Amino acid sequence: MAADLLRAYSEAALRNADELLVESSLLLDHDYMARAYFLAVACIEEAGKALQAFDAQHRNLSDPAVRTKLKAGMESHTQKINYALSMWALSSPDPRGALTVALDMIFHLKRGREPSMYSDLRTDPDRAETPREIVRANAARDCVRLAENCLDHARRHLSEKTPGKFTPAQDRLFSMKSAKFQEMLNTEDFWWYYISRMEAGQQDVAEAVLGYERDHIKTGTPFRPGQ
Repeated sequence: MAADLLRAYSEAALRNADELLVESSLLLDHDYMARAYFLAVACIEEAGKALQAFDAQHRNLSDPAVRTKLKAGMESHTQKINYALSMWALSSPDPRGALTVALDMIFHLKRGREPSMYSDLRTDPDRAETPREIVRANAARDCVRLAENCLDHARRHLSEKTPGKFTPAQDRLFSMKSAKFQEMLNTEDFWWYYISRMEAGQQDVAEAVLGYERDHIKTGTPFRPGQ
């Protein structure tokens, strides 16, 4: 994995997202609502993948942990949807309002993705159910429109932005296991440590996580305010 490969990958994902949007729009026009919905979700995923690959070009790609985390993110349906919608929302003139909409849409897209493609067995009452019975026309139209918005944003991002630079601490935080990071966030001692750093003018949370891991978790020494 190298920067030029990630750039090529982001461009390929964007081209595929273009095709998926065209195909989902055609299905919508011919009343295949369930498949239109599914391909619109796939378009959003590809837009998210394009953004992930583009934004990661300046990470420490020689670090196996960074490469593993990037690969996992670009293979995860959930993470691709999350990235596409959150980046679209943050680019809005009203990020707060857009994020509220995005969080609601993320829930529905993740829940509706598989039912829009596969038949299933339901209970209360017991029955077999097909995607056509589940996906409403309005939901399909909204999903195609959302895919178009996410794709438009991804196109602009790739054409107008420069991939960001990342510090070693930011790469370490990125590659940290989610459970380990969550455990740290749930530790009161960490937040006293972070508050002390903020008071000293050091607000970078990635540096705080790295410092707390190095000086307190690995040594088994609790942080003491004022030390």
